Amino acid sequence: MRVVLSGGGTGGHIMPALAVAEALQKYPLFREKPELLEILYIGATTGIETKIVPPLGISFQAVTTEKLRKTLSISTVKVAFSLLRGYQEAKVYLKAFRPDICIGTGGYVAAATVFAAHRLHIPTFIHEGNLTPGRTNLWLSHFADKIGVTFADTQGFPLKKKVVTGFPIRESIVLPETVNQREARCTFGGMTAEKFTVFVTGGSQGAGAINLTLLEAASRLIGAGMQIVHHTGMKNFDKVRAEANARNLQDGYLPIAFLDGLQMANIYRGADIVVCRGGISTLAEALANRLPQLIVPLPTAYADHQTHNAQAIAKTGAALHLPESGFTPDTLVENLLRLQNDHHSLKTMQDTCSILGNRHAADRIAEWAIERVKMK
Repeated sequence: MRVVLSGGGTGGHIMPALAVAEALQKYPLFREKPELLEILYIGATTGIETKIVPPLGISFQAVTTEKLRKTLSISTVKVAFSLLRGYQEAKVYLKAFRPDICIGTGGYVAAATVFAAHRLHIPTFIHEGNLTPGRTNLWLSHFADKIGVTFADTQGFPLKKKVVTGFPIRESIVLPETVNQREARCTFGGMTAEKFTVFVTGGSQGAGAINLTLLEAASRLIGAGMQIVHHTGMKNFDKVRAEANARNLQDGYLPIAFLDGLQMANIYRGADIVVCRGGISTLAEALANRLPQLIVPLPTAYADHQTHNAQAIAKTGAALHLPESGFTPDTLVENLLRLQNDHHSLKTMQDTCSILGNRHAADRIAEWAIERVKMK
């Protein structure tokens, strides 16, 4: 069975594709006879997938794509030519690889690849992670054979094509139950087993507004008995570390530029709460790990989709939603202090996460792909 996976630009597009790859590889037939499964990942030449995918041993090809901006300009014409070139390049790779199925998980590279697969009469599956669909997947929905969604309430897709799968996450992102919270905390240098632990992340690329607000609030949080693991994002790390040093933030504060899979799994298990953006990849991983969230959506995200994600999860009681306009050092401290001292509310949020967390979405997509290939 030959499978093409495509998704790029952000972790929210790349990680679900890798989760599906993992689910296919552990499928009983392919685990017993791995030579029966071939996977090709098609990413963008400028995407972070160029650094993430090849080290995993998955065959990788890059095509030309550029991001379409919100406003029309001369660059829009350049983007259109870029997408056309990406489509043509993807078509060449697809013809050479001869896949049985093509699965797209978002980004403009997936648009080029899935559309090329459709034109070559290759069965296609796309996944929409957010409550509010992106423009790429709305367009691709006309050509895809099946559309997986995270939220049952997601609108805009043909009902006969839509299937609720949940959001695909890697199996390794959730540690075995034998690893307890105290043990997980101690894997991070300078962290102690006993303290209330706050994980702060702006997603795979970091978030300047979250970083700045945290730095201004950190001394008060540490003074209240908390400890902080701060995922800054690679491009922000030097600036954040310099600012932290200037504020004399040392004991109880740990800035990290990049978290690998095992580190991420450990901090999900070790933290009491995560302060994060509203990207669906982080939210889904947190839910699967029973980790409550304080969500600060990126206000400039397309169609305000991060706010819609945050509102949907906050409505269940698994998270708190705090718009960036109201995200200040004072409100951050106020919310975290309240949860630190209200064990009942925190436990209720954890229990709700357990209900919502879906660890089998990737398996569902892999099984659909296998069944679809059997029908050919």
